[in-house]
Order: sequence, then C-alpha cells, then structure tokens
Amino acid sequence: MNYFIRDRSAKDIRTFKITITPHFDTEGAHHLSIQQTLSNPSCAAHEPLFIFETKYGNVPAHPFTENMIKAYDEAGPLQIYFTPKCDSPDQEWRVNRNTSGDVTLQFTVHPRKVDITTPMGPRVDMRRDQGGLCSGGRWFLPRPAVEREYHNIVEWDLARAPEGTRAVWSYGEGPGPVAKDGKPDVVSNSIFMVGPINSYPGTSGSSGANIYWFGELPENLQRLNQYNLLLFPKLAGLFQREDASYRVFIRKVIRGFGGGSCLESYMLEYDGMGWKETDEDLVALFSHEMIHSFSLMNSEVDGYDNGWYIEGIAEFYSIFLPYRFGLRGLEYLQNRLNAVLLEYGTSPRIEMDAIDAQHEFYNDWYAERIPYMRGCVYLLQIDSRLRKMTGRFGIDQNSPLDDIIVNMGKRWHRGEQVRARDWLEYLRPFLGEDMDVSEDFQSMLRGKVRDLRDVVVINKDWSLSSSMQEILEIGFDKLSNSTRIVAGVVPGSRAALAGLKDGDHIVATSRVGLCYSSLSAYYELVIERTGERIQISYWPRSFTKARVWQLV
Repeated sequence: MNYFIRDRSAKDIRTFKITITPHFDTEGAHHLSIQQTLSNPSCAAHEPLFIFETKYGNVPAHPFTENMIKAYDEAGPLQIYFTPKCDSPDQEWRVNRNTSGDVTLQFTVHPRKVDITTPMGPRVDMRRDQGGLCSGGRWFLPRPAVEREYHNIVEWDLARAPEGTRAVWSYGEGPGPVAKDGKPDVVSNSIFMVGPINSYPGTSGSSGANIYWFGELPENLQRLNQYNLLLFPKLAGLFQREDASYRVFIRKVIRGFGGGSCLESYMLEYDGMGWKETDEDLVALFSHEMIHSFSLMNSEVDGYDNGWYIEGIAEFYSIFLPYRFGLRGLEYLQNRLNAVLLEYGTSPRIEMDAIDAQHEFYNDWYAERIPYMRGCVYLLQIDSRLRKMTGRFGIDQNSPLDDIIVNMGKRWHRGEQVRARDWLEYLRPFLGEDMDVSEDFQSMLRGKVRDLRDVVVINKDWSLSSSMQEILEIGFDKLSNSTRIVAGVVPGSRAALAGLKDGDHIVATSRVGLCYSSLSAYYELVIERTGERIQISYWPRSFTKARVWQLV
C-alpha cells in the first residue's frame, strides 16, 4: 500500500535508501550504524540537503554533532554543517559544495539515556528493552529536505547479529529490503525495532495487522493481541483502505503507559504496573491509536496542531466502533462515553483556549487532556445534529459524520492538505442554514462549555441527563512526577489534607490517568520524608462541583 500515489512515468522518483546495522553487547542490541543514500539530489552549495527534527514535543532527539556525520558523493567527501531553522525545532543539514550524483551519509546512533525522572512525552525516542532497541524514525534519522515523493527503502545488516535477531520497520520485516513510496514522513513518522523480537501472529505477514514485542508480555496485553487483529480489517473497511497493513510495536519502559501513533503503525509503552490495566481501558487505547492511522488533519498555518480533530476523532471512534463492529457490547460504549463526559465536565481547564492548551500540554495535568475530551464532545454534538438533520439514526449504517471523516481521511492519504476550513465546508450543506458552523467551531476552540441537553447518541431515543459532580484536582504540580520532588501542593486541597507536602520525595505513584474519568479512583503515592516512607492516598477531587452529562 502506498501513500501519495503518483504516476511514476510523469515524474522522476528519487530513491532514499537506509541500511541499518545493529551492534550488540552482553545485554543485547546496544547501538546502530546508519548508512543512508539519496539518489542524485542535485543540491547546490550551502543549501539544505537534509532536515533533522531536534525536538518533538518535550522529547529531545538524538544529540548529533557535525563531526559525527561522514558524507560523500561521486566527487568525494562532503562537509555537512548544521543551521537552525527559524521558529522551528528543525535543523538544516547543509553541504559545503554542489553535490555530484548520489549522496551517502554515515553515522552512529545510541539509545536515549533515561531514568525514573525522565518526563513522559511522545513515544519517539530510541530505548533499550530486554535485549532489543525500538525507536521512532524521527528521533535518529534526518529526512530529505525537498518535500517530494521518494522510493524509500530500508534494509538491515544482521550478518554479525546473534542468532534469532529480527528487524522490523513499520512497513515490513527485514533484514532484506522493504520499500515504501511516499513523502519524507514515510521514514520519519515510522517505527524501527531490532533484537530478539516476538510477534503475533507467529509469522509476520505483509497484510493485515502484526504485533511485535520483546520479552514476555503481561497476560492482559498478550490476551488482547487478538483484538488488534480483529479491529484492523474492520477499520480498513470503514475507511475504504482494504489493502492497508498495520504494525503494533510494544516496549517496556521505566515509567508510563500509553500509545503513540505513526503511519500504518503505533508504539505502545507499558511499565511494571501494566498488568493492572483493565481490558476496557486497553481496548479503548488500542482503538484510539489505530484510528489515528486512518484519520488525521494538518496543522494550521498559525501553528495550531488541530488536536481537537486528531485526538477527538480517535477518542470518539474508540467509544463507538468497538460496539458497531461487534467487538464489544453496549456496556463498553456506555462506560467509555460516560468516562469522556465526566472528564470533560469536571476538568478545571474546561474553558481554556485550545491554543493555550497546546502550549501547556506537557506542563499541566489538565491541559493535555483538552484536545481529547473537548474534541470528542464537540464531535458527539455535531454527530447528533447531523443525525437529526438527515434522520440517519442507528449504529448499523454510516452517519453523515462518518461519511465526512472517511472522505477527509482519503484526501489526507492522497497527500492533500486538510485543515479546519475543509471540515467546516463539509458541515455547511447540512447545518449552515440553522447555525453559524464557523462561530460554533470557534467557540469550541476558545473554551465555551458545550450544552448537551439536546444531544442524542446514535439512536433518536438515547439522550443524556445531567448531575453535579466534583471537579478534578490532583493538588500539586505535574512536573513533580518527573523531578520526583513534590511541589506546588494546593492549600486546602484533598492532597494537602491527606498529608502531602512540598519537598516530599516521590518513590512511586499510581497512574494519574485513571483518576481523570472516574469518580471512585483514588490517587496513591509512596513518598519519602526525613528518611521515612509514607503512603498517601486521597480522592483527587475539589470541593467545587460542575455539571456532568451522562448516558444512563
């Protein structure tokens, strides 16, 4: 399956070939040697040949220096020098003279050094895991500077690797060459894994879904591998991409649980507490991440990432599609929808501007959840309006919203720029006479609280009822979980009343995400104070209430 399908006869397609050689020590795969060759780029002196993204979210990329890069072309050695790109994490890798013929770069990359204090962020960095290495491409591979279609090839040199070593890319298993045509993000927005890989099904296929991991998975993750295999062909059918393939990469980390999506793949991380995750939470996460591969939206020219759509669609469909596809029952749908509605209604940042939320995403307990919950609730309301307008109720057929999202997904996969203005153009023929869809959209972004009293959920007789519930309040600064020293305890909060104090050293915590969407979950910490270990448990809710809508 190719993204950005073009007529090769109409345009010369350059080849971008990457050869990866893993190196090993007594603990397994240790680092990688990279050779990447770009066919005939015809790059002029002092122009950028490659682009390297030095930071993604709050994750710094591999720390390259100029003297680490060996480069040559048909005329001999090339000097590569780095220049920063204005208002961007991108770094331009420029050449000191005109290039001649194919250009080859050679360099070595090592996994990121992490510990318990490493902040959780996008799952793109290279990490060691039980004898293997796993990484997002953007973390260690510069991409061609010219935004055009390439014939991308990845192969692995396992000649000196231990017996049983396997190597997998998002688009296929090596060590032989795997090819994928597309823009530079085909490589940068993909996943690489090498080492003693286990997989499900046992034999890696070129179509359908495949799952890869190191070591022994927790029983709950192992059991639900089958769910991914059942979900993928149904999603591909809905989005009319039956020839697509998909790969799930799983790795164990020191701290954290969650997923990160790439093209035709995603990475799932779990820690030592991963065995506690419920089947319902895992199904929701697996569904959310896989949906990303079918439905995305480009960022706006002002830098806003359209998280309301990207995360909102994934959250929305992770609620309804497992039920629609017959993979989960009505109880799952009701539980997941009510969890989202609870989290939306009790967020202390419910009125935060979406752009402010993007800027505070990694620093604020509540801001990071805004695109997920607000986007989902907005889409729920739009779906209700569209169903009422067209009379298309029920789970057994596409709603107008489904048709819009599928069409937008097709356009995105063809390489078109798809943004919020396109979304609004789809809505106007349905809703434009009764409301200002642009004004309604802007009010959502700016943080106007959605009134859901008239919303119907799928069926015309499924409506929502409201009650007043306590607002979420973790009670101390989010960055404390990375520094491992408590700071910013809110006076009078339940955290403070439970005995938590600034300066306490954090030894362990429960997963805070479980508290966002549950009124029964307690937040638990083990802290150390003056040499004594103390267990603290409290209900992370304030003494103020807000309106919450539920499907009952």
